Amino acid sequence: MVRSILVTGSNQGLGRHTVHQLAQTPDVILFMGSRKLEAAEEALSKFSSDIHASSSVVPVQLDITDEASIKAAHAFVVNHLKTKGLSSLDVLINNAAVWQESFESTYTVNVFGTVAITEVFRPLIATGGAILNISSGLGSLRWHTKRPPPPILPAYSSSKSALNSLTLQWAIQEEEKGSKIRVVSICPGLNATNLNNYTDLPGAKDPADGCKIIVKTALEKEGESGVFFNKDGPFEW
Repeated sequence: MVRSILVTGSNQGLGRHTVHQLAQTPDVILFMGSRKLEAAEEALSKFSSDIHASSSVVPVQLDITDEASIKAAHAFVVNHLKTKGLSSLDVLINNAAVWQESFESTYTVNVFGTVAITEVFRPLIATGGAILNISSGLGSLRWHTKRPPPPILPAYSSSKSALNSLTLQWAIQEEEKGSKIRVVSICPGLNATNLNNYTDLPGAKDPADGCKIIVKTALEKEGESGVFFNKDGPFEW
């Protein structure tokens, strides 16, 4: 059975490594969402030889802050799935995010953009499918009650707290509908990516390792919904 997956913000960082690793598994159609189509195509060219013979990676122009772009991407995905004899998407990975001081620009992408893309694509997700929200330990309210050294990037941290709240809200909605669609928050840990310029910070992981928990969850066909976790298990909300 072919598994279809859309990853937002996947031309670099965790998103790119997630697509790369998923593409090496059999029977997967990956939609590689990128604000600039040429950026996705360039990223794809670097690992196209690693794609499993039964799988494919399809670059998609997708700016989650642009309504027209989201609608065009939805139409593109629907049409491509039809050419493969499919009528639904199995997994939506909400990976696109920014790490900035401005609350407005941060929330525009991390919260409002994520809501916009999810609302448009939710009806396309198959029964038993999944919505994976890529969160962060910085979004944990419980962690902040332990009084870490401030300030801990308030715009980014609070945007991920909001995303975690959405995970719970959406999980409840899907449970009430009986759709069997899982909605989860995943903390991939601190990764050395362009998102945060943390390449020199102690403990920053290679995103090729950080994405493994995302890849594992995307390939799972069942599991708990309304949960927040990292590679080691449950994470405190």
